[in-house]
Amino acid sequence: MRADAPDRSGTAFDLLVILDFEATCQEGAPPDPQEVIEFPSVLVSLRERAVIAEFESFVRPVHHPRLTPFCSQLTSITQADVEGAPTFPEVLAAHQRWLEGERLLGPNADPFAFVTCGDWDLVTMLPAQCAAADIDITTLPAAYRRWINIKQLFAAVTNKRKGFGMPTMLRTLGLTLEGRHHRGIDDCRNIAKIAVALRDRGARFELTSTLPASRYPPLP
Repeated sequence: MRADAPDRSGTAFDLLVILDFEATCQEGAPPDPQEVIEFPSVLVSLRERAVIAEFESFVRPVHHPRLTPFCSQLTSITQADVEGAPTFPEVLAAHQRWLEGERLLGPNADPFAFVTCGDWDLVTMLPAQCAAADIDITTLPAAYRRWINIKQLFAAVTNKRKGFGMPTMLRTLGLTLEGRHHRGIDDCRNIAKIAVALRDRGARFELTSTLPASRYPPLP
């Protein structure tokens, strides 16, 4: 059953789910299909200025099951981490159960928005991974089709327009990098700090990006 939700355009959100996939990679062009290998999220309450819940799972790739040395060096994710992990459909279902447990999906759910660092996670990676896993992405809850690109909020607050990523945003806001860049759960925690700092500077967390179902790639 399709789980659509009311239109939230123009809504300023207090509850944010930071999402930052890590995926199979190699030097040069990514493998085809590219697959998620880490699926992390942190739930942030801007009102409380804190992370209040976390979700993380490694994901076992099935089309290209061996991680390249380049990928492991970049992400710190090892072959052993993914070999014993569930597949993407299992992790996606677990992620939705986590959202339900946090009262973000289902009857009387609290309004929230996904937050990403750029648009790649939900414009490119989620549709591609769903297609590779034979998942009809149009059946996912509508929340996965709309999000806040924190780079756009950062640009509006600081007047920086291009050439910045998460480390630059942290430095500009006087924050320190915690953990390891390109490890998904650490990136989520750092993006959460950026979100709180931007809120303290007056940013309104309204949706910046949506992807209509008509733009999702067809199943193979």
